[in-house]
Amino acid sequence: MIRFAAGIAIVIFTLLMGGYKYFDNASNFESREYALTDALDKRDAGKDLQKRIAEIRRVSQEIRFVQKNELERALDIGAPRLDLRIIGQPLVRGNNKALARYTFRIAGPATYAEAQGVLERMTRLPGFVPYSFCFACSSTPRGAPPELSMVQIEGYIYAYDKDTFY
Repeated sequence: MIRFAAGIAIVIFTLLMGGYKYFDNASNFESREYALTDALDKRDAGKDLQKRIAEIRRVSQEIRFVQKNELERALDIGAPRLDLRIIGQPLVRGNNKALARYTFRIAGPATYAEAQGVLERMTRLPGFVPYSFCFACSSTPRGAPPELSMVQIEGYIYAYDKDTFY
């Protein structure tokens, strides 16, 4: 009888330990499966981040080139007629110093063809997003030729810091 009781005790102990080990292995398998899925998602997010950085570099300018003289040269506008101004401080969201948005205004007397040429060059340059174009919106200065009208173009310049986006 003692042997029978000892045998039953061993069988019950084996069943309990086997059940515990089975559920422990099952939960370990699930946690490893979740960890693998998480690692693969992070890898894919890293690839997406590299794609986004490449896209930002393609569609925006470097911060060091957002200077009045550089932009006027790139747009082929001069001081006697059209004048470029960067208005206020750049908009930087949060602690991210890598991306900035500048607001610009180009104003002055020009012909319609010159104004369209500036807009066309602006759309070919990276980072420029014009949101307002006004032709003949105010009177021209005294003594200006009659073919000139006042032009005002406003918009944003998106820029990135080359040292941060590598």
